Amino acid sequence: MKPGSSAWVGEAHPRSPGIRRSLVAIGAWAAFGALVGACGRTSLLEPSDAGVGGGVASTTSASTSSNGGDGAGGSAACGSPTDCDDGDPCTSDDCEAGRCEHRPRDDDGDGVGPTICGGSDCNDFNPSVFPGAPEICTDAADNDCNGVSDCFDPACAAGQDCGCTPSPAGERCENGVDDDCDTIVDCFDADCSGTPACGCSASEAGKCGNGVDDDCDGVFDCDDDSCGADPLCACSLQGERCDNGADDDCDLLVDCADPDCRNFFPCVCEPPGSLERCEDGQDNDCDGRIDCADPQCISAAACDRCVPEVCDDGVDNDCDEHIDCADAACVFAPNCEPTPEQCNNELDDDRDALIDCRDPDCASSPVCVLAQANCLSPRRIPGTGTYTGDTTGHVSETRGACGGDAGEAVFFFVLTAPSRVRLDSRGSSFDSVLYVRTGICNSGREIGCDDDSGGASGSSLLDFSILYPGTYFVFLDGYTIDPGGGANEGPFVLNVAIAPNPSERCDDGLDNDGDHYVDCADPDCAAFGPCRGCANGAAPGPEFGSAACTDGIDNDCDGTLDCADEDCSASDFYVTECCDGLDENGNGIPDDFNCRCASDADCDAGQICYAHTAYTCGLPCNSFFGSVCPFVAPGSHCNDATSQCEF
Repeated sequence: MKPGSSAWVGEAHPRSPGIRRSLVAIGAWAAFGALVGACGRTSLLEPSDAGVGGGVASTTSASTSSNGGDGAGGSAACGSPTDCDDGDPCTSDDCEAGRCEHRPRDDDGDGVGPTICGGSDCNDFNPSVFPGAPEICTDAADNDCNGVSDCFDPACAAGQDCGCTPSPAGERCENGVDDDCDTIVDCFDADCSGTPACGCSASEAGKCGNGVDDDCDGVFDCDDDSCGADPLCACSLQGERCDNGADDDCDLLVDCADPDCRNFFPCVCEPPGSLERCEDGQDNDCDGRIDCADPQCISAAACDRCVPEVCDDGVDNDCDEHIDCADAACVFAPNCEPTPEQCNNELDDDRDALIDCRDPDCASSPVCVLAQANCLSPRRIPGTGTYTGDTTGHVSETRGACGGDAGEAVFFFVLTAPSRVRLDSRGSSFDSVLYVRTGICNSGREIGCDDDSGGASGSSLLDFSILYPGTYFVFLDGYTIDPGGGANEGPFVLNVAIAPNPSERCDDGLDNDGDHYVDCADPDCAAFGPCRGCANGAAPGPEFGSAACTDGIDNDCDGTLDCADEDCSASDFYVTECCDGLDENGNGIPDDFNCRCASDADCDAGQICYAHTAYTCGLPCNSFFGSVCPFVAPGSHCNDATSQCEF
């Protein structure tokens, strides 16, 4: 299946909206564009005769078609776009009245092609998103493709309501609305895969590794009875044995080279290990390679049988545990030409060294969305609730500061208001770890990690008194892989409580209500007894800005003043600077993001408050040579539309 193809059509009409499942990364949210950056989906709707939602007028383009039905010389009848895949990632493959139609790609029909095919549409599964589109402040999408959405977009700064509220019922598949706030509309959304509203093939047969419930019977691929005779399924159902030198599950990977074996003996090694022995069937030196697959054994007598790889004989000739096209030695072999990635066949179809759900091409594959095994396909948390799943077979791609060496389940949530957030894994069947990152899934700053504080066996707990508006990623991970007992994995439970706009307490040293003012510095505490006249007889206020940080007064009555106050030394990177208007480190930039702020009014002339990331004052990010954002908020980038760092 090619990237961006193979999904679903609406119910039959003379000109039905052709839907295709997205498999290519193009950054799917503003809420979700922050989430995966460049990893997203392509997909689904055929281009209409005119631009949708005020988009650029649709250009007239040629299409090719093939006859369906039983006409002589025609192709087989089609029931959905999965029957019409032509292998070209830049065409829309649609099934219209039994005929396959192929047009230049513009999946959402807004008149602008996707970036992966030379267009400029930053989200080709939402017709309200294209360069120049009016920003909608309540839909989570970056409608105008300027890199920010909703509350963070300058177009939404006039005080109107902003932020998207997901529907408790989830995505409806025929109403033209993004009900679940993932920026993906109707049949573009993987939640709508396998529903009659989005089209069904007559059978799953012939499409048993694409990760889609093509025939809408609620069963995927090899679990579907119609795939029983498929050679892929007959082989993969055997499972990989990890110590017999054979490719049992037909994924061209042998024993410990197969990800299925990473959690099991003899592929689990306890560091630091020892020198590799070349004929004992174990990974002695913990490098993930066993016996003759280990470079240390290249001259061992036991490996004399190893010869250069033959790329079409189904044998691991060179003993590196990779067979035929899975072997790097076969990259230029004629029979190993890359093909579009399928997402549930355990093969690296496109030869990019990423298989199935670990390939960005599969980010929106329904089977990968259901697995939520990595940052490409995290599951959205719409609000308070209990979320369940299973990490069995997941391969570890991330870990937290407190553990997490087994496979994980990945979630995200988007806050549009300051909120108290509590997470725990009580009810999970294994020793679990919870950690949370902000901004960017893979590389964002970790703001909390816990192992075993949940009060139940092996469960974890994180309780954030306040989290500010933005995107957060939650990882429910297995603590470790035991060499004897295997990985900490299995059915899990994530309990989530999100309480927006909590009240300020005036004596706990915390910003409880999320307005960035703590205790006596918060106007809400003006009548609190200990705060009255506490700033040398004057009313307290925030210790924000160079004037407050150099006046010799403990303005916020927190027991520290001026440069000793963390509000005057706010940067985690420029620790030699203080918010005093001076350039202590001699780099030509006074204060270096050390002045805490809640708005631009707290900053000196010419500076802005970086209120989308660090809440510190600084010159606009686009006034620096090079990128300053990694030193303001790791994982962020400078956005010309806002002149500050954005995730």
